[in-house]
Amino acid sequence: MLNFFKRKHKGNGIVALDIGAEMVKAALFTVEEKQNQNGEVIGKRAILKALSEVPQENAESRGGTITDIGSVIENCKLAIKLASKQAGFVPSQLVIGVAGESVKGATSVLSFEREDPKAKINLSELHNIIHKLEWRAFGEVRKKISEELGYPEIDIKLMNSAIVDIKIDSYKVTNPLGFQGKTVEMALFNAFAPLDYSSALQNIADQLELELLGIVSEAYALSHCISTEDPHLSALLIAVGGSTTDLAVMSHGTLRGTKMF
Repeated sequence: MLNFFKRKHKGNGIVALDIGAEMVKAALFTVEEKQNQNGEVIGKRAILKALSEVPQENAESRGGTITDIGSVIENCKLAIKLASKQAGFVPSQLVIGVAGESVKGATSVLSFEREDPKAKINLSELHNIIHKLEWRAFGEVRKKISEELGYPEIDIKLMNSAIVDIKIDSYKVTNPLGFQGKTVEMALFNAFAPLDYSSALQNIADQLELELLGIVSEAYALSHCISTEDPHLSALLIAVGGSTTDLAVMSHGTLRGTKMF
């Protein structure tokens, strides 16, 4: 499952790019260990170092699609340069956020019946469960979203996949390892986009010559940050962009789906 938050970060920093219809935005940050009062490491946190914006003046990007890759690349390079100047260092890694009418996301809730409910879930079994549920969710959502986008299934690509909720016999857990139970239920969020849009983003990433950590749904990233603060939050997230409005629905800390207009 794609989750760049759990990857090992190295180098001077990471830059997150939002390639919008009117602006290319760059957020440069580092990842540091988060400690409790006793000095014990309890996780990681992002430390924002700089923000920059560069206007998209020549219709390089419209309606969630990229129409002039060369100009967008130059705008991205300038945004990164401005952010690097503010922060005093250059990034070595890259995350690209995706949104707009070409990106569709949905959450599938699927369950898996274990053969031995009394056995504790180990890493090998967990990987097997995730793999089976992931493919089931992938098939269901891919077919639905290909119909919404009007593209054949072969012409759309998975951009972002993540586990957003886990329950064992209806009991919500954050880490199922070591638990016993009969039914493992997972909510899996998948975001898809047309293949040509995905290829354009990959081309941009290649030209920037930074290590690409991931291409992530902006709706998922925002809901993930919010849910860590309040796991019971239910909300409607609205992002009004230059040419599209993005909506994301959260229920009890879980991203249920996205719509773009």
